[in-house]
Amino acid sequence: MGLGGQVNAEPEWTERADKRGLDPLGMQNAGIALYQSLLPGISNVTLRMRYYGYYCWVSDAYAQSGATDEFTAWRSWVRRAEALYALVSSHTKGQGGVGGVEWADRRLGLEENVIDFAEAASNDPSVVKYLRQSLGVFGGAYYSQMVEMGLFRQGDHGIQRATNVSGRAAADAFRSSIGPDVENVLLEAIKSARIAREDLTRLEPIVPSAIPATSSERETYESLLFASVDATKHDLSRSASLKLILQTAEALGRRPDADGIRWHLFATETFGDEALDDQRLRWEAYHCQDLFQVAAAALLEWATDLMAELDGGRTLAEIEEEVRARLRSAEPEDAELTWSGLRQGIDPISFDYRGAFSRLTSRRGTAEQKAWDTIRLIAALDQRIVQRADLRATTKRELGVHGGGRSIVTELAWIDSRADASVSDLIASYLIARVVRRHSWVAMQKLRRQRDYTFLFEVHDGRLVRRSSYTPVPTTPRLFPAVQFLVDVGLIDGNGATARGRAVLGAKA
Repeated sequence: MGLGGQVNAEPEWTERADKRGLDPLGMQNAGIALYQSLLPGISNVTLRMRYYGYYCWVSDAYAQSGATDEFTAWRSWVRRAEALYALVSSHTKGQGGVGGVEWADRRLGLEENVIDFAEAASNDPSVVKYLRQSLGVFGGAYYSQMVEMGLFRQGDHGIQRATNVSGRAAADAFRSSIGPDVENVLLEAIKSARIAREDLTRLEPIVPSAIPATSSERETYESLLFASVDATKHDLSRSASLKLILQTAEALGRRPDADGIRWHLFATETFGDEALDDQRLRWEAYHCQDLFQVAAAALLEWATDLMAELDGGRTLAEIEEEVRARLRSAEPEDAELTWSGLRQGIDPISFDYRGAFSRLTSRRGTAEQKAWDTIRLIAALDQRIVQRADLRATTKRELGVHGGGRSIVTELAWIDSRADASVSDLIASYLIARVVRRHSWVAMQKLRRQRDYTFLFEVHDGRLVRRSSYTPVPTTPRLFPAVQFLVDVGLIDGNGATARGRAVLGAKA
């Protein structure tokens, strides 16, 4: 039962496992759904562009080898291809983002003249495998994104197959780059699950960083990443986001990291192109959402800290009163302002969002010390959206949720309906009604549906006792792999956008 019934939330009939909920307020989902639509075809676990061509070749080579339609045979083929790719990448050095490379590093350390990887590529639970996932990184990471890009489809007997047009074109482009001699060595090694050490050097042309600068393969990947004449809505969205990343690299004069991209898109008003500006606005809405969920999580952190101050915990009423009193004690004048008064006193353009965000996600300082950072960040976001009709409309469209969902839209609506209340009263009420009770509900849903015990606090005789602490964390919107893909195809380097990258920007956005 939830907090309303004041019943101990810990079931006596189950053995409890210690698990941390990554989204204790259930508020990250809206932002995740948005960033998935901003970069479709790329995920946080698709780490290298060349895997897309390699897997298409793996599928095409399987079909050409007179393969059976048994799923177990296909699975074995994929796993052998992946284990071999890890061995070659480990041998070549400097190849990040390759699945199974830790196993490959250890295996190469044995200094075998001929490496038999049949056992490591099997699904035998009793042996040391290159990866535990049944279909490796292909099934766990790449397949769904390659379907999104039109490279793969579900075939007969559950076997995933490269598509007849785009998939086979990518396979042929990969095949052309490595040449027939390398392909023959590659095929024989996959079939036999054995590779001589000297042949690992012969296979170096297949590694992620070896896409030829002038090749149909590189052009194929660029065409996949950027929208064509017959582009889908998802293709156009991915293309626009990648062009925004290229714009950021060009402006910064370096290879940008994910944080640099987020803040550059948040702060830049226009890129001089309607399609890119529309996409930038969607990224701004996502960033506002992520800032807000971090702020709400910071209030949860403070609430659990207040519970932990007393061995017996605190009641909801006691927590609410402590929040109110401590806000008034720390900054009495601002605490007595109405919410609308505090909000209107903040310049939403010059406000230090990045500094506040950095402090809230840092492990330094206490949650109580960060409380006013949290409040002012929420107020700045509120004022930013109030003043910007375009951002307000985009946020409502992209982050509107239904049922029990929560987002910056639902939370600011609750806050703004009480904008005449004092800051101390409003935040104290918000922390109880929308944070503490919300976490109890979210954790109960996870317990019922997933059997995961993620409660950060428990209720004993009406008092809330902390079980675990929590530090706010941002979501990760696929920007790191997106940048790596652009590096892999030669559009970004250490100095920002390359000449080829600038040429892409010169095309119609």
